[in-house]
Amino acid sequence: MDLHFYDNKLVNHKLFRDLKASLSDDTSGKLKNLLELRDDVLYVWNSTENCLFSLNLKHLEENGDETPYQQLHFLTPPSFEVERVMMSSCGSRICVWGTQGVTIAELPSRWGRGGLFDSGSQTVLCKSYSLDEKFLYTTGEIRRVHWHPISLSHVLVLVSNNAIRLYNVTLKTGPKLVKTYSIGPKPTSLLAGKTILDSLGDTAVDFTPTPDAEHILILRGDGEIYMMDCDLTNKSPLQPKLVGPLAIYPPADDNYGSDSCCILCMGGSDIPPLVVIATSSAALYHCLLLPNSEKEESDRDGYALYVVETVELDVVPEPDAEPYPVQLIKCTDDTYACVHAAGAHTVALPVLAALRHYARAPDAEGEAAALCVTSSRAAHVLRGGLRGARPARRALPVLLLLCRDGLLLSRPLAPLCSDDELYKEMQLKNPALELDEINAILKERQKVSFTAIIQEILAREASQPLLHLDRRAEPGPRDCLELVTQATLALRGEYVRRQQRAAAALARKLHALGALARQYRDWAADLQNELEQARQQSAALREKCIVAETRQEDLNNRCSAVLRQLRQSAAVSEAEGALLDELRQHARTHRRALPRLHALRERARTHAAQMEKWRTEYKKKDIALGRSHSETISSVLQQQTAQIATLIEETKLLRDQLSLV
Repeated sequence: MDLHFYDNKLVNHKLFRDLKASLSDDTSGKLKNLLELRDDVLYVWNSTENCLFSLNLKHLEENGDETPYQQLHFLTPPSFEVERVMMSSCGSRICVWGTQGVTIAELPSRWGRGGLFDSGSQTVLCKSYSLDEKFLYTTGEIRRVHWHPISLSHVLVLVSNNAIRLYNVTLKTGPKLVKTYSIGPKPTSLLAGKTILDSLGDTAVDFTPTPDAEHILILRGDGEIYMMDCDLTNKSPLQPKLVGPLAIYPPADDNYGSDSCCILCMGGSDIPPLVVIATSSAALYHCLLLPNSEKEESDRDGYALYVVETVELDVVPEPDAEPYPVQLIKCTDDTYACVHAAGAHTVALPVLAALRHYARAPDAEGEAAALCVTSSRAAHVLRGGLRGARPARRALPVLLLLCRDGLLLSRPLAPLCSDDELYKEMQLKNPALELDEINAILKERQKVSFTAIIQEILAREASQPLLHLDRRAEPGPRDCLELVTQATLALRGEYVRRQQRAAAALARKLHALGALARQYRDWAADLQNELEQARQQSAALREKCIVAETRQEDLNNRCSAVLRQLRQSAAVSEAEGALLDELRQHARTHRRALPRLHALRERARTHAAQMEKWRTEYKKKDIALGRSHSETISSVLQQQTAQIATLIEETKLLRDQLSLV
């Protein structure tokens, strides 16, 4: 699947036209993510019909508009407002949740030629169940839901009463509460519609599992982060130890933001995790989770966060925005998306690639200072309200964005090392490349083209997003002024100035190329003269060669004539005369013997014919005896045999009587 598929086939599908009414009726200011993509199947929640729309992208790519979307209806539909859609890692269950409830649905099997649910039926029923519906609806708000990182059958739910509830959803009797983890004091008193702990930032607002799936990082509103073990094999009734708050270096007076709202963990098990903390004002803090070197010897297992950099996104918060208006979505191994009320940004993390290189290097102590030299790159991909964002991981990763008016947009996610990715792909496609060939390719790749230099000059530090506003409402003067001001500053700083630098570079390049062109013209004139001289010399040599060949042919003819004359004038020697006489004698003998040879051959053929005739007549004269004659001869022979046997016996008796030997 390429960008052409996302920008043409998928965007124009009937699913999004039917979804437009459902998204337009939603006037709430909450930040929602109603989009999910897993195993080439796109899922979108329709709040009007209270069901899931699913579309098989692979089938759509192969069959075009003939692929219909399917409606997945839950047997127990959610009674709350759905804000998030989340697929399990195995792809057999899907979770829809909001601030007032969680519903788990088991997806039916996909079968048939197109790999559709229930062999392509338009309406499909799914078994579903709610988690502690009454408790979660009355207790408070659900802040975050995660599938358990090491289990396909457990769900973790963060509730606003500072508790994480663990549910088992694969039991035949329905989901069951397995354990409740208390992560702080329970809020009780209210102040201006909010609990006192919420106002002070002492309640948990988000949590995320670490890449090694062994721990959970819990974020509080005041920016403090706690760590807890998430091992399911521990059967102890005691609650696992809650470690924290983790130390953050270098320390800050406001603890890097007192309005934290979202946390995400990037990286893999082979490198230290990179923790991303987002605030309500769209400030992003990138921190490395490492063992705390300043702990005492008795507390060697402690961890600390080391802030690598801070990214401040150019986002103007809405006056009536919700308390937690930021979502972090992992797109690729080195890129994540930050979705907010004003649109979406993508942030690329070069530090992760540097960490992988540093971890794989055999002697990397001297390179540790160069890990964070390259800063992260943030790109504003869309300006406007969103109702969903999901990455599509293909050859070139794409971020799918679902707008409030039902329009689906796709924005490419440029990899940090596109050349390296293409080189790896080339190696996979050509495994027979020799080491020398690979080294030659690597050496060729070290050259920097002028196109790359111009692209680097024209590369903008601030990206311009797609402007997607609600056409039904006219923007206010403040929004217009802000838009014009930002566009003017971007035009001056990111376009005009860089184009002037590019023009100067082009002028220098043209001057250098002009000098080379003049030199090349001189070289071409010299080469032309040398070629003309070579042509003249070649013509002269060709003429000499023709004359030489003619003279050689004349000499050959003269030599042949001389040899013939010598042979004709020379007398015959005595031996040659004797040999000639002998040959003539043999010729005369042959002529005399030739008639006799023909006569003998004719006589042999006559004798052969006569012999063949005699054989045929002899075979005809053979007379077979009749049955009576054969029996008579047999009886006579038997009588004679019996008489001979009798004579032999008598002879033996006479010998015995006479004692003859």
